[in-house]
Amino acid sequence: MKFYFAFANDVRYQVKYGFYFLYAFITTIYIAILFVVPGEYKKTVASIIILTDPAMLGTFFIGGIWLLEKGEGLHDYWSISPLRPVEYILSKAVSLSVISTLAGCLIVLIGVREQADFFTLGISIFVGSMVFTSFGLFIASYARSVNHYMILVTPLELFVALPPILAAFGLSLPFFEVLPGVALWRIIGHSIGMNGKTIWLYIILILWLGVAILLTTKRIPVAMQTEGGERS
Repeated sequence: MKFYFAFANDVRYQVKYGFYFLYAFITTIYIAILFVVPGEYKKTVASIIILTDPAMLGTFFIGGIWLLEKGEGLHDYWSISPLRPVEYILSKAVSLSVISTLAGCLIVLIGVREQADFFTLGISIFVGSMVFTSFGLFIASYARSVNHYMILVTPLELFVALPPILAAFGLSLPFFEVLPGVALWRIIGHSIGMNGKTIWLYIILILWLGVAILLTTKRIPVAMQTEGGERS
């Protein structure tokens, strides 16, 4: 029940600050781009778009959300909050991942306009977004401002996005296959008919999710206590 109320509050917060509008605007732009991409490249372009934007937008937005909460003094109440750290993290990650999943599926449905495995697509985007948003929250807890966050999060963005982009152009290295961005990109590709299905990609993505949540669960209480005092 606590998680449900936290999730609903996060959705209201995101609506209040226009995150849904931004997702809709960006999704519309990418659908328009896919309309003019030649058919033989459409699936590859769509898979990269979904990886680098709907699946990773949470990474950008979570920094803004954390800093907005910090600026409004909400973190000062951490000491009396009934939420456990993992509930706080999951509420943020799930709420942003739902939007990412809807955006990614709409891009394929309207922009690609070919048969796709929307169940696999939706699950992969959702889990991938959870991974990246959780890592983003971990990094945001160290940020002093939006500009500072953008500097801190750049290595994460490169770590996630660069290997699959290189792989899409045939410039892959063996260790790329265990990276979360490549695993997600290949699952997205499978869901829209680009490549074969392998269970180990799902295992890799879930392992990265576990790492992200574990690190962030340990970090968030420390950051909150610094701002709002320790729990009694």
